[in-house]
Amino acid sequence: MLRQPSSGYDVKKQFDTSLRNFWKAELSQIYPTLQKLETEGLLSSAKVDSEQGPQRVVYSQTESGKAELLHWLGDGPTVGTERIGFLAQTYFLAQLGDANKAIEFFEELRSYFAERLEALQAREAEWSAANPLYPDELPDHDFFPQLTLDCGIHRIAATLAWCDKTLTRLKQRQRSAA
Repeated sequence: MLRQPSSGYDVKKQFDTSLRNFWKAELSQIYPTLQKLETEGLLSSAKVDSEQGPQRVVYSQTESGKAELLHWLGDGPTVGTERIGFLAQTYFLAQLGDANKAIEFFEELRSYFAERLEALQAREAEWSAANPLYPDELPDHDFFPQLTLDCGIHRIAATLAWCDKTLTRLKQRQRSAA
């Protein structure tokens, strides 16, 4: 993310526009992480004049930081570290003791993912319309991020399908119990 020197705010904007479908970060996490990476010698910082307001702190990747990134990428895929809150909640939904509340939970979840899918599909349509090389002829620095967008679209579509199936099953259980 620091191919170009960037402030913490710039990093946050990158998260919000490019990484949001798989990694959420707040400024309250970003700034301490940037400072920690600088302390570890993986980043350096400099104060630069800003067109608006006070000077900005801009971070750049060091050679050690680049080496660490390459080591992390070369270690193979990182899997099994995800925490999916709504699945943890689903596991315990029986504690509500109310089929209607469970249905409401899944209707709300479905609505959330429908909005996310629409946003990602709109991003894909914009990118495709703006770049005739989209998707498979993009340069590497765009091609690999596009793969994350594609994965996000597929994962959210699968989650929506699961929500639909779950709602059908919950409603069937409710009818059977009546």
